[in-house]
Amino acid sequence: MDAITILGSEWAIAERSEVEDVRLKDCDGYTDWTAREIVVEREVNGNLKNMEAYVRKVKRHEIVHAFLLESGLAECSDWAQNEEMVDWIARMGPKIHVAWQAAGAI
Repeated sequence: MDAITILGSEWAIAERSEVEDVRLKDCDGYTDWTAREIVVEREVNGNLKNMEAYVRKVKRHEIVHAFLLESGLAECSDWAQNEEMVDWIARMGPKIHVAWQAAGAI
C-alpha cells in the first residue's frame, strides 16, 4: 500500500479486487474520507489491454476526490461532487501541468 500527502494529510492508496473489497462492486475505485484511503480496482472484468493506464486514470480521479474532500469543497458544493467535473480535472491535470511547466508557472 502506497501513501501520499494531500493538503497536509496522509492518504493510503491501495489496489484491490472486488473479491477482496465488496465496496468496489459497480465502481472502478473509491475514496473513503473516514479512513483517508483511496482504493482502485486492479482486476476489472472486460478487455483492457493496458491495465497500468487504467489504474493511473482511476488513481488520478480518486486523488481529485481526496483533494476536494480535504479542502472542504466536497461537502459545500454540487460541482465538487459531480463525477463529470472530477473526471475532467483528472484527465486534464497532466496536460495542465505540462502547460504550466512550459510557461514557467510552477
